[in-house]
Amino acid sequence: MSLLQSHYTYLILNLFTISGPLLLSFDKKVAFYKEWRFFILAMLPTSAAYILWDIIATHTGVWKFNEQYLLGSFIGNLPLEEYMFFLVVPYACLFIYACIKAYFPNLTHKPAHNVITAIVIVLSALAQIKAPGHAYTWSTFGLLGITFITLQALKFTQHLTYLITAWAIALIPMAFVNGILTGNPVLIYDDSENLAIRIGTIPFEDFFYNLLYMTWMITLYEWLKHHQKKKTLT
Repeated sequence: MSLLQSHYTYLILNLFTISGPLLLSFDKKVAFYKEWRFFILAMLPTSAAYILWDIIATHTGVWKFNEQYLLGSFIGNLPLEEYMFFLVVPYACLFIYACIKAYFPNLTHKPAHNVITAIVIVLSALAQIKAPGHAYTWSTFGLLGITFITLQALKFTQHLTYLITAWAIALIPMAFVNGILTGNPVLIYDDSENLAIRIGTIPFEDFFYNLLYMTWMITLYEWLKHHQKKKTLT
């Protein structure tokens, strides 16, 4: 039996996810290690919200964990590895975002912000129409649509080009990690609560569940940095 088909599976996937970004955090151009305070302040409330969502979804049977691939330690109804997941994945995603901003400082483009917002809002509406009352679909796309409408209303969209680019890049390691999580499966979904559309073994909603997390965390991260910059100038 391989380690990816054992009680260490989820732990190994978490360690794989964090290893590259952690080692590269000291790259001089990105210098992500200097951003740890902003990362923690942006990650904690976002992960807290997602953990609560996770607890409710597990309790109501939207998904469940397969103990065959877990260490066996639980806090509430979530395995210890799941709490670790909401630390390492945000770190990796924000690291990708910071790299894009550092290496492509002129990537932002205002008309693109409006197009991105419109596409996400329309897609969110279509997904909800397609699967009325399905808990995972409605919660993910409902919150995603509301979030992007709010960002547009507040005119806080300058980070969206970087965000979507970071999300697109993050889909590559996500496909590997989530492919194992849903392929073994470590995480078992009730397809009556989602669109029942799979990309490989990954539910379609998972990709936008990740986008929603990144949007919340990165928006808060940028707001905190903007607020700090204003304080420094005054």
